Amino acid sequence: MASASAQCLGVDQRSLLLELRNTLVFDASESSKLVQWDQSADSWSGVTCKDGLVVGLDLSNELISGGIDDSSSLFRLEFLQNLNLAFNDFNSTAIPPALANLSHLAHLNLSNARFAGQIPVELSRLKNLRTLDLSLIYYPSEPLLKFEKPNLGSVIGDLGELRELYLDGVNVSAEGSEWCDSLSSSVPKLEVLSMSGCSLSGPIDPSLMSLTNLSVMQLDYNNLSSTVPQFLVNFSSLKTLSLYDCDLHGELPHEIFQVQTLQILDLSYNELLQGSLPEFSENGSLRTLVLSYTNVSGRLPDSIGSLKNLSSIELMECSFHGNIPSSFANLSQLFYLDFSSNNFTGPIPSLSKSKNLIEVTLANNNLIGPIDSTQWESLSNLLSLHLGFNFLEGNIPSSLFRHPSIQRLYLFNNRFSLEGSYDALSPMLQVLDLSNNNIEGELPMSIWEFRGLNDLSLSSNNFSGSFHFNCIQKLSNLSYLDLSYNRFSIDATNTASQASSFPNLISLYLASCQLTTLPLFLANQSKLIYLDLSDNYIQGYIPRWIWNLDRVNFSFNLFEDFETPLGNLTFGPRMIDLHSNKLRGNMPPLPSNIYYLDFSSNNIYSVIPDDLPSLAFFSLSKNNFHASIPQSICKVGLQVLDLSHNHMNGTIPDCLMELESLTVLNVRNNQLNGQIPQNIRRTCNLKILDISENLLQGQIPLSLANCTTLDFVNIGDNQIDGTFPCHLESISSLRVLVLRSNKLHGEIGCPHSRSSWQMLQIIDSSSNDFGGTLPVSLIASWEAMKTNVDFDHLQYPTIGSQFYVPFYEVTMSVTLKDIRLELVKILTIFMSIDFSSNRLEGPIPYTLGDLKALRVVNLSHNAISGSIPPVLGNLGKLESLDLSGNYLNGTIPAQLANLNFLSLMNLSNNQLVGNIPTSGQFLTFSISSFEGNLGLCGLQLNKSCSITPTGTEEVDANGNNDDSEKKWFYMGIPLGFVVGFWAFYGPLVIMRSW
Repeated sequence: MASASAQCLGVDQRSLLLELRNTLVFDASESSKLVQWDQSADSWSGVTCKDGLVVGLDLSNELISGGIDDSSSLFRLEFLQNLNLAFNDFNSTAIPPALANLSHLAHLNLSNARFAGQIPVELSRLKNLRTLDLSLIYYPSEPLLKFEKPNLGSVIGDLGELRELYLDGVNVSAEGSEWCDSLSSSVPKLEVLSMSGCSLSGPIDPSLMSLTNLSVMQLDYNNLSSTVPQFLVNFSSLKTLSLYDCDLHGELPHEIFQVQTLQILDLSYNELLQGSLPEFSENGSLRTLVLSYTNVSGRLPDSIGSLKNLSSIELMECSFHGNIPSSFANLSQLFYLDFSSNNFTGPIPSLSKSKNLIEVTLANNNLIGPIDSTQWESLSNLLSLHLGFNFLEGNIPSSLFRHPSIQRLYLFNNRFSLEGSYDALSPMLQVLDLSNNNIEGELPMSIWEFRGLNDLSLSSNNFSGSFHFNCIQKLSNLSYLDLSYNRFSIDATNTASQASSFPNLISLYLASCQLTTLPLFLANQSKLIYLDLSDNYIQGYIPRWIWNLDRVNFSFNLFEDFETPLGNLTFGPRMIDLHSNKLRGNMPPLPSNIYYLDFSSNNIYSVIPDDLPSLAFFSLSKNNFHASIPQSICKVGLQVLDLSHNHMNGTIPDCLMELESLTVLNVRNNQLNGQIPQNIRRTCNLKILDISENLLQGQIPLSLANCTTLDFVNIGDNQIDGTFPCHLESISSLRVLVLRSNKLHGEIGCPHSRSSWQMLQIIDSSSNDFGGTLPVSLIASWEAMKTNVDFDHLQYPTIGSQFYVPFYEVTMSVTLKDIRLELVKILTIFMSIDFSSNRLEGPIPYTLGDLKALRVVNLSHNAISGSIPPVLGNLGKLESLDLSGNYLNGTIPAQLANLNFLSLMNLSNNQLVGNIPTSGQFLTFSISSFEGNLGLCGLQLNKSCSITPTGTEEVDANGNNDDSEKKWFYMGIPLGFVVGFWAFYGPLVIMRSW
């Protein structure tokens, strides 16, 4: 509001203002209005007058604290038409009912002023109100203001002149019919309705249609739980419709996009909302379209280019596919574009005409081709370009590096190259991420000329050559640097003498950079928090200054010992990763603030101390720790505990299984004895339980069923007694169940089994004493084994932080043809069934043929009878099949020749008869796969099949005899072996950690 001169204020009005000033508590050092009020003032800031009377008062942002009671002189300014007390702190006091005395009020703004409690019904007497704003921008967990008794209808019932109503963050708590009826019957002239975060429920009632002048409707953050109402298209003046995060579902009406007046449409964060985009009309007025985090899908119509006014479009995390239309080149008003995390394909259209573009984000799609179609230098306002996680290729245009305004350039995880000269580089660039591309050749020294860089990531490329680490001294603003996993070598010698000239780094990643010495300039880095020097050749002792860092990762080096005890540090690192070194001796004392500790794969010979600090992640695996697990370990707040592959003895402390925070417990391959703890708490949050390869006895605890989030259970190679763990069948998340080599008995499966373990991908109950037949109903419930799943592996986020999120990788062993293999990463495509070495009998169920994702089947060394079902030929991904040591009869089904990936097969020691197939992978299997079947014949056994049991001559369908078949058999052996071997091991070899 404009200030009024002293002459326009009457004496009584001045007195009221001064009295008001003296009763208010405010911060004079921050005040810009009240601090200037005094009797001799020439102007009264924030005051508007007319005919000597105060008609407007704006005291917003004055840091007023305390409250205003009904006796305040404010309420004697009876001619006030406009009152603004927004953005103050009235300390959760109630809105004063005396506001009703200001009967001329047309505009009342009490937003973000920390009033609290019931909104007074006296506000209903302000019948001249045209604007009422009680909103709260930052919605607290419990709203400060509320409509309860009286409700919304009682307060606004007589406000018939109201044009704008802002109640964001006010607790209305009303059903759709109630709040819609209150508005439609009370405020018929309403033009702006903003009620975000008001605890409204739905659906939106058609009675709202009587608000024919409505131009703005914002109902974000309410649980409307309904479809998008079709009648919304009937609002002839609607300009803004925002229903962000309202739990909308169902089909999105196309007509919404064709409302001619609509300028802003935001339906984002309604994950169940589905539909597609229609054809857009030429004269559409849409300026902002936000559908992020919905299930809207399909292709973008070419007609989207006709939305000449479109300035912002956000379609993040939807399900769009197909090409981005070339008509985007027509959107000259566009300034914000985010299509990230969809399935867009094809090239990026030219955006050269969109001169106003500030941010372009197309990350995490399937885009291909070069990116030089856009003349990036012509987009003079562009600040951020994010094209990561695509399949883009070609040379990175030099214009991006010379761009006059770009500050953030994300091109990681593509197939870009970097060729030519790059000079006159932009000083504006702050973030450059070229990681995970195909960039080859020596690292251009011009990269160090980006003098404004804060973040630089060049990791996981094919850069070669060498350079001295002193180069980074030019980047004085640098705080984040990642040069890991290239083919160059970094010389870090002689950096200590120039330590003061290096930038103040916060995070430094130099993994696999062929370092032979520690960069000694780091000793003077006062801000360094995370340091990753893993997978290098650094050796010797760990220096004292390392323990001043917050997070250190020196795994896969040659460190031999600790120079200083960690416990001598007042603060010290919060995160220590020193696995796979040559550390020896006893475990050192630890700093009290540490939360992540990984000393795995060393040679530490020690016991676990009783005085451990609070730890979230604790791994000592693959060392020489001995003695028992101390009870005190339960007091440190663990989320992940890995003590596997040591020499621990004694029992598993009962308290470990009572920890609500624990998600991973791995004590595999120790000498633990006694029982598995039986009293597991109801709030168990375990995801991984591996107690295999110990001396444990007793039974599988019934209370393990309380751990309803379990993904991985391995109790194999113990002395566990009891029956099949049917009490775990309600754990729907279970993926891996290993019961191998125990003393379990009874039948596999559960009577009256429900559809359980639908996510199961590995089950191993081999080398027990199970009897009965194979469990038909249980096998039928394993849905994950029936379909293709994403190529990924089982890993679990543990502790998050601003700079680093560690993951816990799950490992286990499998047996293939009597060879025990360790799976370092368990791929979600790896499906396996192993019921071998039990007393199972009866036929192989035909339902096994439905598990088309299976890679391994082992039913060997049982008493299974009947014929081999031909439906096993449907298991097109099968790589290992072992049915040896049973009583199977009949012939080998010809359908098994369709198993093109089969590299290991054993049908020996059964009662099979007839000719062994000579097509497909059968050409690669040796005599050991078929021996012990007296009725079998064929090339693999060097046994003629020319005379059948009935005395007739046996030839193939083309009349070929034995000799020609032998020739093809021996020629096919090497080819079949190569195909089978790489089909099985290929996915594992391409992964770095394998």
